[in-house]
Amino acid sequence: MDGGKALVAPKVRVGWLQQTAVAGSTRSVREEAASQMTLIQNARRKMEDAEKAIADGNTSDAALQRLTEATEEFQNVGGYTQDQQIYTVLTGLGFAQNEFDASCTEFSGGWQMRIALAKLLLSNPTLLLLDEPSNHLDATARDWLATYLKNYDGTMILVSHDVSLLESSVNSIAEVVSGGASKMLLPFVSCTYSQYLKEKEIRASIALAEYERNVAEAAKLQAFVDRFGASATKASSAQSRVKQLEKMKREGKLDLPPSAEALMAKKMKPTLVLPEPPKSMGEELIVLEHSSIGYSAKEVLLKDVSLVISRGMKLVLRGPNGAGKSTLMGALRGTLDLIEGERIENEKLRLGVFTQDLAQELDVTSRAMDLVLSYAREGPHGDINISNNDARSVMGRLGLSGDKSLRKVGELSGGEKARVALSMFCLKASNVLMLDEPSNHLDVEWYVCCVCFLFCLLCLDFLVYLCIAIISWVNKHISYLFLSPQFNFFLNSSIEALSDALSDWGNKDGAIIVVSHDRSFCEAVGFTHVGTVKNGKVTIEERDLAPRDWEQYDIKSKSAMEGNVSRSINGSSGGSSSNSSVTTNDKELTPEEKEEQKLRRKMKYNAPKRISKLEELIEKAELKIANYDEEMMKFGDDVGKLVDINKKKEEEQERVMEYMEEWEELEMLLAEDD
Repeated sequence: MDGGKALVAPKVRVGWLQQTAVAGSTRSVREEAASQMTLIQNARRKMEDAEKAIADGNTSDAALQRLTEATEEFQNVGGYTQDQQIYTVLTGLGFAQNEFDASCTEFSGGWQMRIALAKLLLSNPTLLLLDEPSNHLDATARDWLATYLKNYDGTMILVSHDVSLLESSVNSIAEVVSGGASKMLLPFVSCTYSQYLKEKEIRASIALAEYERNVAEAAKLQAFVDRFGASATKASSAQSRVKQLEKMKREGKLDLPPSAEALMAKKMKPTLVLPEPPKSMGEELIVLEHSSIGYSAKEVLLKDVSLVISRGMKLVLRGPNGAGKSTLMGALRGTLDLIEGERIENEKLRLGVFTQDLAQELDVTSRAMDLVLSYAREGPHGDINISNNDARSVMGRLGLSGDKSLRKVGELSGGEKARVALSMFCLKASNVLMLDEPSNHLDVEWYVCCVCFLFCLLCLDFLVYLCIAIISWVNKHISYLFLSPQFNFFLNSSIEALSDALSDWGNKDGAIIVVSHDRSFCEAVGFTHVGTVKNGKVTIEERDLAPRDWEQYDIKSKSAMEGNVSRSINGSSGGSSSNSSVTTNDKELTPEEKEEQKLRRKMKYNAPKRISKLEELIEKAELKIANYDEEMMKFGDDVGKLVDINKKKEEEQERVMEYMEEWEELEMLLAEDD
């Protein structure tokens, strides 16, 4: 702390989750978990001492009284149910009973954190401090932890972004918000997480209304000063208003209150609300059993695929280009017949599908608005109550505002056609949403228009790379002009509107399946499952996306693309005519290589935004490292504390190295064509 004191009452036992609590322990899981049950251990010693005294011949009333009291204390602290407590906590956190006697060293870091959490919970502290305790847990363990904490008898301070955990576990909330150069706590006492959200919005509305009143008042004062400041007869009045303005600035009345910042952004940000998913019979929506998937018996891409798409599932499919992600989507849709195996669908299944191909299938002679309305109102599961305003609202939120919605499809760009198809998708109620690269055509036309005249000549291969160079240069050198926060806000609004809508949709009754290489989009949706499509196999894991999910395939794709660029340039240098060389080289490119080139261009386009984010992450991590250095100076005599702090410092240093490596790769990628 920079100042002040943290006072803890003498009998309060504080427990917190130590990052290195299990590292190096050779105890069994059971022994490690029970090692901090000090109340039971102390009570057991008292009871054993009292029993030994009587066994040694001391049968006085005082000795018998000590045994009675020790036995009662042992019972009160749960001594007779210790084994049951250990079993309940360990199984709740995902350990099988046959793993209880295994050494802690046999488990990975994530599972060792579960052992540390079990040890903390079993220690039953008076004050329990938890920082993101669900980070290393799967859904089942998270649910168990939420129930456990809900029934916890002591006082708990929890830091978490897990909404379900917060909703079920806490009865008061304190939000950390920026307050100028420092941070402040906004307390919300005696409320659940849902009540906190409502109360927060009420407070924000009041603060925002007050701020807007102050801004309006300041505008009037300034207008008076501007008009009469030079007037001899009004000089004193103008000066009085100048002082009023200065006072308002000093008191911070013209600064947007931290509590109102989110509401202001929400008011400016376009929102997209998807129709609620229709109810289905049972949990399972789509099932594939031992399926071989491909386009013929001789062209099998995926073998022995077994998976279940169930309600509440949000699945993102990752994997190298050409691995079969879109093929798997076709099998799940039912549009691609299985070579072997079986596809079973819920009798109440209603699919909503968006792929890039849909935009090419639109009737080019129809108006965009008419197509969207006819699709939403007619056909299977249409809703005749959808109005023109409903359609116009959705199209506007996806970037088809003004007269664009009234144009014929043939007059729209490729990206605008894709938005028409996405608008159709967003208006029809479904309980399974399937999207293949949904963000590819959103919010990019401003960028492409800068060099669209060059793309008319794409038959000349070297111009492809010239275009990439120009895009990279613009992105690198002019981004400070165009990519201001305000400009970026509107630029990214369509993608954010879609990702927010998907994040809020179908958490209980619907399922989402997405193929995407857009990292920010995927992280915003908040997927519950990650699917890996690779080497003819499909693996589904119930977990959040991790950095390795992006590094594994994006770096590989990047290397492959660099090879393609090199081959193309070398190929164009050897012939008598560069045009003929380029044409020959184009014919040699496989569909996978062309897709890799496309992904390369997308990576270059997204690189400046990612670089900016990495620089922010590096700055924050380096600040943490500096804080850890200061803490180590304070706790110079506490070896245990120093080890704990140093471990955290090393973790931050590793993060900085990872961020720097990615930063350097992206900078090199941008510099290649400069």
